[in-house]
Amino acid sequence: MIRRLRAALAPRLAPSWTAAAGAWGRHGDLGLALGLALLTLLSRWPYRARMLYNWDAVQFALALREFDIAKHQPHPPGYLLYVGLGRLANATLGDATQAYVTLAMLFSAATTFTVYWLARTLYDRFTATAAAALLAGSPLFWFYGSVGLTYAGEAFGASLVALLAYRTLSGRPRCLYAGALMLGLVGGMRQSVLVLLFPLWAGCALVGVRSARRLVAAGAVLAGTVLAWLLPLVWLSGGWSAYLAASTQLYGSVVLPTSVLGGDLDATLRQTRHVLESVGVALGPLGLAVLALPYYVRRRGWHAREWFLLAWVAPPAAFYTLVHFGQAGYVLTFLPALVVLLSRVVDECVAAWSERLRRPRWRLALALLALAPLLLINTGFFVSARPLPRAFEHRTGEAWVWRARDEAHDWIMSRTAAALREHEAVIRTYVETIRAVYDPSDTALLTELGNPRSYPWLRHAMFYMPEYAIYQISLGEEPRGFYAPQSSATMILSPGTAIAVPRRIKQVVWFVDHWDPSRPRPRGLVEISLPYGRFLYVLPLGRKPVEHAGYTFIPGRK
Repeated sequence: MIRRLRAALAPRLAPSWTAAAGAWGRHGDLGLALGLALLTLLSRWPYRARMLYNWDAVQFALALREFDIAKHQPHPPGYLLYVGLGRLANATLGDATQAYVTLAMLFSAATTFTVYWLARTLYDRFTATAAAALLAGSPLFWFYGSVGLTYAGEAFGASLVALLAYRTLSGRPRCLYAGALMLGLVGGMRQSVLVLLFPLWAGCALVGVRSARRLVAAGAVLAGTVLAWLLPLVWLSGGWSAYLAASTQLYGSVVLPTSVLGGDLDATLRQTRHVLESVGVALGPLGLAVLALPYYVRRRGWHAREWFLLAWVAPPAAFYTLVHFGQAGYVLTFLPALVVLLSRVVDECVAAWSERLRRPRWRLALALLALAPLLLINTGFFVSARPLPRAFEHRTGEAWVWRARDEAHDWIMSRTAAALREHEAVIRTYVETIRAVYDPSDTALLTELGNPRSYPWLRHAMFYMPEYAIYQISLGEEPRGFYAPQSSATMILSPGTAIAVPRRIKQVVWFVDHWDPSRPRPRGLVEISLPYGRFLYVLPLGRKPVEHAGYTFIPGRK
């Protein structure tokens, strides 16, 4: 009797139970995504930057005071919407550093949320949870979610564009138009995303939407969104001529020397190493899942979802290796795709393991057993790893060994919480020492571009010590020149090697980490040791010109 009743009610109850299960699943996914995003946000807070991290971060901060592309405030191509968000945050927080750091933390949390839904759309709940958690714990993603730079925003924009692009493959017009709008907006925040993600979005649009009318409409949405920020950006830059001049100058001095068009084979190989090192830091032990890819392909095949992820990775990876790779944060453009794919590989390995053990119910436990070490190693590396002291003297042995150690220092060990704190302590030491000992009324600061033993500290000097006269000299190849921000309208170096110093200046203080040993020291130079292995170099000025590195400092008459 009971069996008959169940059989009679089953057709009626099944749809309601299915709907309830579907609703619970959607609510469960939303809860998991929000929870992981919140954990991401909270994990960034204790390790957030208290000072501006690097050259670019200072330029974004300077743009809050004065937006001027010619002065690289910010540098070309402009980042108009990012600076706009920075101004909104700064109006609330009243601090440029915390304004941009807050944006980075929020973007990193939004990325975790988006990657969960992307992986859930592509695969299943376990892959989504694993991908979002492993991305949140990635040392590189954690680092750039704690400093005031654009890369966490780039990861969010790329992930959201990818999610909308994949949904466009099923022919959804709303996702097509939303993807076009989002791609255009992210381009206003960081223009490289517009270029590098356009092939993925366009390819999904062409394959998924067969309507020429809708494709044209989506192209119009994208073009209109880009023009909405590009035209104001050009106007703020002083017109097309000024904007193109600033962009061309930066391209010729920074991008062209590293590209296959203007560089050499060594530059390409060096960039390839840096990309691989950065990806290695970002993935941590999850990168070992690459070794299981052949097994995954034999077991599951390589289908549209995997081709989609590969189409996401290929354009930025090719650009970074063949054209330009400025710093490790660039790989966040395609890091989410790698994390999703490798998380899926781990999931399949766990499934195969449980099948071999003939314990399908153990799958969850085995999955947690596999994920826990990955999360602990990544978290432990970011939180606990300490930067190694940089050795410059007594370099005996093979040159390639020292080069590998230098690259490990610059591209691996420098992306940790301890390295960030030490970096900030170095900046604070310079600023506090110079201000305590040397009066800005009679002191000039000198920074060097091209010193192999020092970071170019020009921008930090400009932001934290604007009351001082500041000069930057270039130690590179011809043409040579110098830059004096207090009297320059652009970032283009003033030609020549003769630098007129105001008469009130009594001493020049070098704002460099270490002296370049290939340059002779001027007579009378005083060396002062500072904490963290840094130095101050001070040269008293008299009435006679002083020479250094081919430049002549000429005391003025006024």
